[in-house]
Amino acid sequence: MLVVTLFGLTSLIVGLVIGWPILVALSIIFVFVQVIMTIAKYAVKYNDDRLIERTKDA
Repeated sequence: MLVVTLFGLTSLIVGLVIGWPILVALSIIFVFVQVIMTIAKYAVKYNDDRLIERTKDA
């Protein structure tokens, strides 16, 4: 996921440099979605780890 997000950021920078507003807009949307997905992935992992710890104590 990190590699894909970096690729999206690279596309964003290239779009800004060459002046393609469509590429810039799509890259912003893509990077935003990737960041949300990454945050959600780590949130699920954190909750799973907490649940595992709770079940060990019980």
